[in-house]
Amino acid sequence: MNKNFAEVEHRTIAVTSGQPVYAGFWIRTGAFIIDSVIISIPVTILSIPFLGYALLRMAPYLEEYSYTQTVSMEMASAFFMFCSVIFFLQLVHLIIFWLYFACFESSRKQATWGKQLFGLRVTDTNGQRLSFARASGRSFAKIISYAILCVGFMMAGWTKQKRALHDFIAGTQVIKNR
Repeated sequence: MNKNFAEVEHRTIAVTSGQPVYAGFWIRTGAFIIDSVIISIPVTILSIPFLGYALLRMAPYLEEYSYTQTVSMEMASAFFMFCSVIFFLQLVHLIIFWLYFACFESSRKQATWGKQLFGLRVTDTNGQRLSFARASGRSFAKIISYAILCVGFMMAGWTKQKRALHDFIAGTQVIKNR
C-alpha cells in the first residue's frame, strides 16, 4: 500500500426523507390472516360447548321432522335456542375481535401480533399512537369494509397512502417500522 494515501473507511448511510413507508394491501392481508387465526382460537374454544349443547337439544327433532314434516312447539323452541346460541357466539366473536384489535393497536407497540410479525404499526395520520377510542372506531369501521364486499380492504392496494376505507373513516394509517 502506498504510504501517501490514508485508508478510507467505507460506510453505508441510510437516508430517509422523513416520510413514512406505508404498508400495502398484501402485507396487511398477511398480518390479518395471522390475527384471524389467533382470534379463532378463543372463539372456537368458547363455541364448542355452546354449539354442542344446542345441537344435542335440536338433534332429536331433526329426525322427527324428517318423518312427520311438521314442527312441534318443542322443535321450534329447540331451533330458537340454536339460533340464539349462534347469535350469542357471533356477539362474542365481535367483542373478541374488537378488543384484540383496539387493545393491541392502541398499545405501546401499536400493532397486533400479526402486524408485529410483519414489522407494521398503526398510527393516526400524524404518525402518533392511537387512543383506545380511535382504535375502537377503526375496528368497528372494518364492518363497513366487509359490508361492501371487502372493497374497503382492497382500497389499501390502490390509494396513495395505502389506506383502507376504515383507515379513512378512523383517520389512521398502517406504516412499516424502520
